[in-house]
Amino acid sequence: MIAIENKRFSAEIRLKGAELASLKNKSTGQEYIWQADPDVWGGSAPILFPIIGKLKGGTTRINGKSYEIPKHGLLRTRDAQLVEQNTDRAVFQFESDEATLKCYPFEFTFRIEFQLLETGLEVNYTVNNPGAETMLFSVGSHPAFALDLDSHALSDYSIEFSEPETIDLYGLRNGLLTKLEDGYLKNQSTIPLSDSLFNEDALIFQNIKSRTIRLNPIGIEVDIRNHPHLGIWQVPGAPYVCIEPWFSFDDTAHSDGLFENKPGIMPLPPSESFETGYTVRET
Repeated sequence: MIAIENKRFSAEIRLKGAELASLKNKSTGQEYIWQADPDVWGGSAPILFPIIGKLKGGTTRINGKSYEIPKHGLLRTRDAQLVEQNTDRAVFQFESDEATLKCYPFEFTFRIEFQLLETGLEVNYTVNNPGAETMLFSVGSHPAFALDLDSHALSDYSIEFSEPETIDLYGLRNGLLTKLEDGYLKNQSTIPLSDSLFNEDALIFQNIKSRTIRLNPIGIEVDIRNHPHLGIWQVPGAPYVCIEPWFSFDDTAHSDGLFENKPGIMPLPPSESFETGYTVRET
């Protein structure tokens, strides 16, 4: 576990998956990150690359060959390399190798910077293509925020969009993306949590306007930056909720299996890089 801190906050990051394990306000003792109870859900903030969710049939075709890419991609089960660290900042890196090339045939480096701020934590990603061909990929995040269900009922919590949204609801059926409801939000900005809200897995929203998502009444917000899509998820009734900025999502039942046709897959030419990330702030 790698630890960083500043005057207001401390954070811890696991080497496995470069996964954020803790973000704590030092003066109040408030822990904002779910503590990965394996009996409920053993993750805390996986990084999703080069896919988000599942592939139809577990496989995809790239340059005429079939590949099996695990759910949510390659990074969450691999150890990252710590490449820089000082008091309030840590930088990790993943690199393609023989094992990754067997299931995803592109060379890559993926750099993750954790930087504590006066208001919270900034998480920055840089994806680089060191190979000779255009790389196809997507990226997303899966941070889980702790809920205190001893002090509050689950119904006391809500997700608040920074802009009123008029959006359809997508979810998962048999692990594949399905539209569940037209006009789930109609010029609305708040989704109350409940014991049954996630009975059909994640809530998935495409092409949202909002750039920040607030978790009430905890008083934190997630700045999703340039991500177009959002997933919200918990094991029903569990003391956490995930606020997940995404660039793509699971395959649908109608997916043709070609990686280049998967919605949200982006091309990255040789020697170029792509930057994104998210920020968690107290408000």
